[in-house]
Amino acid sequence: MYTYRKKYRLDPGSIFFIVLFTLIITGMGYLIYIDKGKFWDLLPFISIPAIVISLVLIIFNFIRRTIGSTCFIFFFILFLTGLILSNIFGPTALIYKAEKSLANRNYEESIGYYKTLLNNYPSSRLSASALENISFAYYSNKDYLEAIDSYKNAIDSEIFTSRDLKIKNILVECHSKLAEEYFEEKEYGKSAESYLDAVEILEEIKINFPATNDAFIAIYKIPEHLYNAALNFNRDRNWDKSIETLDYLISDYNDSDYFDKAGYLFYEVCIKKSTALIESHKYIEGVETFLNILNLNGTNSEYNNVSNYEKKRIFSSIPSYILKDIALDNYNSGNYRSSLFLCEIIEDYNPQQEEEVGPLLIDSKINLVSSTDYNPFEPPDPERKFRGPGKSILAIENNTEFVLTIYLKGPEYKLIRVEKNSKVEIEISAGTYEAVSESSNPDILPDYGNLTYEEGQRYRYEYLST
Repeated sequence: MYTYRKKYRLDPGSIFFIVLFTLIITGMGYLIYIDKGKFWDLLPFISIPAIVISLVLIIFNFIRRTIGSTCFIFFFILFLTGLILSNIFGPTALIYKAEKSLANRNYEESIGYYKTLLNNYPSSRLSASALENISFAYYSNKDYLEAIDSYKNAIDSEIFTSRDLKIKNILVECHSKLAEEYFEEKEYGKSAESYLDAVEILEEIKINFPATNDAFIAIYKIPEHLYNAALNFNRDRNWDKSIETLDYLISDYNDSDYFDKAGYLFYEVCIKKSTALIESHKYIEGVETFLNILNLNGTNSEYNNVSNYEKKRIFSSIPSYILKDIALDNYNSGNYRSSLFLCEIIEDYNPQQEEEVGPLLIDSKINLVSSTDYNPFEPPDPERKFRGPGKSILAIENNTEFVLTIYLKGPEYKLIRVEKNSKVEIEISAGTYEAVSESSNPDILPDYGNLTYEEGQRYRYEYLST
C-alpha cells in the first residue's frame, strides 16, 4: 500500500514570487510615504495581476501540499484588500464621485471632490482630468474667478491648448461676467480690468481665427468691452487708464457703434483730469491733458464744444507765459491745432498780450489750414489807387450771418475780424502775403493762398451769403 508523503519544500518559482511580492509590498509602503498620488494610481495595476498570480500559486502549492499555499493566501488577501481599497479611497474613488455629482449638476459637491483630489493627490494621473472638469464645474456654478484661475492652470499644465477656441470663448464669458459682478459690488477698478482681460482674449480670437464666426463676434464685442472698461476707470477716478482705453477704442474701432460715445467720454475724462491737475497747480500736465481733446478729429468731442465756463475754470488761473511756452512747443512739434487754441486762450484772458502772441497765432492758423482741405484764396483786381507809400488798402464787406476772420503773414502779421453784416477798411504794408480767410460757419471751407498787394492800390472784398 502506497503511503502519501507530505512535501514541505518550496520550488524555486514560488520562492521567486514570495520575494517579488515582498519587495512590491515594501516598495508600495515606501511610495505611500513619499507620493500618495502615485501609490493609489499604481495600486490597482499591481493588485490585479498579483491577485491572479497568487491564486494560481495557492492552487499549485495546495496540490503539492507545501507551506507556500499559506504564504500566497496571505498575498492574495493583501492584494485583494488593496484593490478594494483603491475603489473606496484615493483618487479613483474621488473622481468617480465627482463625475457623478457633475453629471447630476451638483456642482458644489463635484468641486469639493475635485479639490480634495487635486490637493491630496496632485501627482495622480487623474489630476489632469480633475483640473479639466473642475474648471467646467466652476464655470457652470458661476464661480467665475475660480474658473479663470482653474482654466489658466489647465492651459499651463497643457491639459488645454492655448489655441482652443472653445476655452477662449469660455474665458471671455468668465471675464465679462466677473466684470459685471465687480460693477454690482461697486469695485469699478476691478470691473474695468476684467473687461480688458476679456478684450485681450477677444483680440486673440480676432487675429488667430479670422475666418470664423467667433472672430466676427469678437470684433463686435471688443468696442463695447473697451467702452465699459473706460467708463469704470472713470468711475474709479483712474483717468489715465480711462484715456488710454478710449484712445485705443477711437483709434482702432472708429466704425463701431461706440465711437461717438467714446469721444464724449474721452472729452469728459480729459476735462476732469485737467481740472484736477490745474487745481493742484500742475499747470503743464493739466494743459497737456486737455489738449488730448483736440486730437479727436471725427468725433463729437472737439475743443470748440468746450463751454466758456469750462475754459475759464481750466485756463483763467494759468500764467500766460506758461500757456505761451506750451503753445510754442506744440507749434515747433507741428501740432498747430493745439498751438492755435492756446494762443486764442491767451488772447481771451489776457487781451493786452494780443500783439505778442499774434504772430504765433497767425502762423499756427495758416499752417493748420494749408495742411487740410481749403478753397483757393485769390485777391480781386485793384479797385483804385491812393496815395500811400509802401501801403495797400483792404476794404472788406461781410454780408453774411457769420463772423469772418482773415489771417495775413508777410511784410507784417495781420489778423482782421469782420463781424456779420459789417465792413472794415484797413491799411497794410504792400507785398506778398500767405493768407487764410475763414468763416465762423463750420460748413464752409476756409480760403488759403499767396496774395500780392501792390503799393498804392485799394482792394475790395465782398463776402455774400450762399
